[in-house]
Amino acid sequence: MRLLASTDFALRILLKLGEDPARQLSTEELSAGIGVPRNHVQKIVQDLSAAGLVRTQRGARGGVTLARPASEIHIGAIVRRLEAGQALVECFRADGGACCFSPTCRLAGVLARAQDGFMAVLDATTLAACLTATPHMVADEAR
Repeated sequence: MRLLASTDFALRILLKLGEDPARQLSTEELSAGIGVPRNHVQKIVQDLSAAGLVRTQRGARGGVTLARPASEIHIGAIVRRLEAGQALVECFRADGGACCFSPTCRLAGVLARAQDGFMAVLDATTLAACLTATPHMVADEAR
C-alpha cells in the first residue's frame, strides 16, 4: 500500500499538532517541524480544516490546532478522505480501468482483501496511539 505524499504530509501535520494540543502552531512552524514546504502545508491545512480535523485562526495570534482530541481522530477516516478516488491498481478504478485480465483475475480479490486489512488496522488506530510521549504529555499523564 502506498499513500499519496499529501496524505503523508497531512498525517505528519496532525502528529505535530498532537504533540502539544493546547498550543497553536503557525504554518511556518508546521513547515519547519515536519520538513515540508509552507505552501504545501497551507493547502493541506485547508483540507484538514474542511474535514473538521483542525481549527485555524487567522492573524498575528493565529495558528492551527486539532479540532478534537487525538483519541477521537481515527487514522482510517483520514486516509479514506484524503485518498478518495485513488485506485490501488488499474482494475480498482471507478471506471473499471483497462486490465486485460478482468473479470477473471483472482489477484484483484487478494488485493481487495489486503486493502481491507490495511484499512481495518488504520480504522482501529487513533492519532493518540501514534503520538510519541513528549515531556509535556508525560507530565499530563502523571496528574
